[in-house]
Amino acid sequence: MSDNWGDAPADEGIEAEPFELDEGDEPDPRDVPDDAELPELPEREPGRLFGIDIADVATALAAPAIRAVVQKAIAGAVKDAVAAEVDEALDPTVVEELQARAATAARRAVADAMDALDEEEPADEEPALYYGSVDEFVREYLVKNYRRRVDGERSVWAADWWNYPEAVIRLDALWRAWEHLRLDPTTGMSVWFRDHAEHHMSVLLDPHGPFAAAGAGDGRVNTNDDQKGAELPYTAPPDGLYPDLREEPPTGV
Repeated sequence: MSDNWGDAPADEGIEAEPFELDEGDEPDPRDVPDDAELPELPEREPGRLFGIDIADVATALAAPAIRAVVQKAIAGAVKDAVAAEVDEALDPTVVEELQARAATAARRAVADAMDALDEEEPADEEPALYYGSVDEFVREYLVKNYRRRVDGERSVWAADWWNYPEAVIRLDALWRAWEHLRLDPTTGMSVWFRDHAEHHMSVLLDPHGPFAAAGAGDGRVNTNDDQKGAELPYTAPPDGLYPDLREEPPTGV
């Protein structure tokens, strides 16, 4: 080895050896950076490709692309102009005034919210009953307004309806439904007649229904066929059987 560097032969360089790219490393011609300059493409008639009208696609994309380029071009200038104007308008006194007004508004909002919490009304109470018991409902409303001819054979009824358990249940259901639906001033009564009265009363008046054993009764007390349009027969139940639910129950009971 020579110690004279000047006498060393000229470096002829290292010849690179060719190598093959893996299949996954091959560049994709579609992977073009957004800011890359694309080569000028030759003129071609758009036509159609894969069933797509290329001219229609280009037209649809052109306007948004133009808008995006223009927005990008002016965004910085608009941002700087807005910042300058706002900075000029918001001198320290204006900022202090805005902060004071915002703080006042926030305090008032909190106070109003706290007052509203204190003044919240309790949930609506159940509306008072119009009739205090099923007996009052039957006596004052049903037998007077639902009039049907009762002969004790083709149609039946029992003046002492309270002696027939199924009838009591059905009449109580009629009363409860009426109390609820009367609060609807538009279709409440129509719904009550259609969905409740017609259903339960047809069962009650049926000779094979809950009053089947009632018959005409002594002295035909369970009939009204001697008068057209007469009320349904009614006999009062024993005292205390149906207390008025509108009254406060006695203490300790």
